Amino acid sequence: MPTTLRIALLAGLLALLSNLAVIGFIYGRTHDEAVASLHRQVVEQSKVLTDVYRTGGKASLDEAIDDTLAYADPQTAVGLLDPSGRELKGNLAEAPSPQSMQEGYRSAVIRLRGQPSPHQAEIVLSKLPSGEWLISGRLVGEGLAFRATLERSLLLALVVAGLLGLLCGVILAHYVARRIGNIAAVANRITARDLSQRVPLSGAGDSFDRLGMQINAMLDRISGLMEELRLLTDSLAHDLRSPASRLRAAAHAAAEATDPAEQEELLGSVVRNADALIRILSTILEISRSEALTGRKQFAWFDVSELAAELAEMYDPVADERGASLRFDRPSRPVPLFGHRQLLAQALSNLIENAIRYGSAGGEIDVLVRPGDKQIRVEVADRGPGIPLDRREEALRRFGRLDSSRSDEGAGLGLALAQSIAHLHEGELLLNDNQPGLVTTLRLPVHPPQRAR
Repeated sequence: MPTTLRIALLAGLLALLSNLAVIGFIYGRTHDEAVASLHRQVVEQSKVLTDVYRTGGKASLDEAIDDTLAYADPQTAVGLLDPSGRELKGNLAEAPSPQSMQEGYRSAVIRLRGQPSPHQAEIVLSKLPSGEWLISGRLVGEGLAFRATLERSLLLALVVAGLLGLLCGVILAHYVARRIGNIAAVANRITARDLSQRVPLSGAGDSFDRLGMQINAMLDRISGLMEELRLLTDSLAHDLRSPASRLRAAAHAAAEATDPAEQEELLGSVVRNADALIRILSTILEISRSEALTGRKQFAWFDVSELAAELAEMYDPVADERGASLRFDRPSRPVPLFGHRQLLAQALSNLIENAIRYGSAGGEIDVLVRPGDKQIRVEVADRGPGIPLDRREEALRRFGRLDSSRSDEGAGLGLALAQSIAHLHEGELLLNDNQPGLVTTLRLPVHPPQRAR
């Protein structure tokens, strides 16, 4: 069964059931109220007549019956019968037979004087001490007619409600099918490898628009990842070609060398080139693991200031060799962070190494830890040439190498690895101007213990 037809039938069925419930409630209430009102009237009328007889005797009862006949509506039935069932007073042309008479409230078929046919009535039979029967009640013919009219009206309303519900279901199904069809059409074109397609939005801001925006955002992300993957593949092939060529040349030269000293030196070059390849591949693997969020299982609490102090102490001799001074201003209190200590140490090491490699000419390199209630900032600032604003995004890409500020050393993966580690911690890596120089900042959120657990 087509989805459009199923939605239409479902909407029609729901409309029919809801209207059936409402109509049933209305019918029940009106029916019960009419029956209860008739019962009250009949019982009250009988009670008044019996009270008159009890206080004033038969003469007062006769007067009360005459007054009832004179002032009551034509639907009122009242009569006084002798023990044999013969009417003594009242407006009953046909009454229940004496054999069927029992005291109390009951339904009966009676005919009033002046009427051609009997009618259904609700009556109260009361046996007087003298043996006579007092009958009082009301005809229910009008009530039955009203109820029959109401039932027919409600049944017609039910049919109309069902048809309107089905029509609304068809309109709704057509609308849903059209909106879903747009999404399906885009999905089909994307399956055919056309990633430029996007889901059209109506501008109404409804659930379909929100779904379309989510799908479009997902497609933007996929397109970005595909482009990044293409750039990564091209860059990886280009950057691995040189060390691989050097490795092959060194191995070939070592195989042909006859002098042991020369051969040993060439083999050392082979090892160094192999180590460089392994470092590049290991860094790419670490970036992939960080972006896959696999390292979050190893998160734990640690002191960021202590980690920064250890790294500053370790890299101080390296900076001194390059003619720069590495300074670390330790905070007055511990700076706890819930994260992956080893990966953050690697990210901070990359930032310090970059500052030493490209900013040591400025003479000053500062490592700062700025604690906060919601986030922690770990900064590495240098006084080197820095990175132009329009090329900072390029510097954060894998194998992003800037000729104006980088030498031939390295593979251009340090900042990309630091950025992926920051994303693993739900943070970000920022590149800012130090006027002159560059400030690289790891901005990391401080997760509370409840979230950490």
